[in-house]
Amino acid sequence: MRIGSNPEKNKTIERDFYHRIIVPVFIPNLNDYFEHGMQITKLCIESIIKTQHQKSALTIVNNGSCQDVTHYLQQLYLDGKIDQLVHYKENVGKIDAIIPIAREAQEPLITISDGDVLFTKGWIQGVEEVFVNFPEAGMVSPVPHGTVYNTYTVNTLFDGFLKGILVFQSICNPEDMMRFAESIGKAETMYQKQIRLQYQLTVKRKEFSAVVGCGHFVATLRKEVFQYAPQGASKLAYASVADRDYIDFPVEKAKLWRLATVKNYAYHMGNTPTSWMESIFNKLEKSSIKTIEIPKRNKSKLPLWFKKRVVLVIMSRYCKKYFYKKWGLNKGVNEY
Repeated sequence: MRIGSNPEKNKTIERDFYHRIIVPVFIPNLNDYFEHGMQITKLCIESIIKTQHQKSALTIVNNGSCQDVTHYLQQLYLDGKIDQLVHYKENVGKIDAIIPIAREAQEPLITISDGDVLFTKGWIQGVEEVFVNFPEAGMVSPVPHGTVYNTYTVNTLFDGFLKGILVFQSICNPEDMMRFAESIGKAETMYQKQIRLQYQLTVKRKEFSAVVGCGHFVATLRKEVFQYAPQGASKLAYASVADRDYIDFPVEKAKLWRLATVKNYAYHMGNTPTSWMESIFNKLEKSSIKTIEIPKRNKSKLPLWFKKRVVLVIMSRYCKKYFYKKWGLNKGVNEY
């Protein structure tokens, strides 16, 4: 029996968020590989809480974590520090934890991050400024590095070439780029070509620059990108093929650019905390960062297949040296 009228009936709900941050957490135990899992998780989540602005909302997906981690996440939610907490009894995989939430989110910008990322002050402003200055952007990472300029960047390279805004610059911090390489166990291999530590391929419009290409362990995407992802579940715990199908290909199909900030705003921690991570975290202060108006997307109408063919020619071994010089790479052309 119902008595009275539901006070929420026909009530319009308005929220002021335009940027949602989604972080899946998978810490099944606190032994062996996951021995420091609680500490890493705390550094990640609390660095976001300290650096996000008032128009951003944080979603945490508890992807089958152990009881201690689950209690920690639940307390954050009860304390009002996170907007949304989703619990899974068992691990459903990184992609399948993120994509359904990203698709249904109302916010036009969606940041997806692994659970072992340490965010620094200004990261959210940094990525949003890239979208403001390059409305063509569909994916922007706060972590630049010089090795992915030709990885799922057909739209970026073709459009940048056509607009005449591709330029090599010595603009990123080599120490930060090497720190990322070390964090994923590639200190000896990622920058065998040392010239990539010195010069990065960028797009430059007026006085603002962004690095061409980015990885996907942490990145901000336009929500519409997920419309181009497969509709079914990946059913993979973690695999590069899932990242490719649900993130990399959709950005290309949406005909949007893939970029990174010039400054390094986040660090990959891996599974072992170090003193420099604690030092960076301890310097973070809760601050109100300015927000923006999200610009409408700007994309080329040319078909992707045509762009791919042109980029294959531009980046071929017969042509790229000419274009590298044209774009300002005056030394190390043969090595790059």
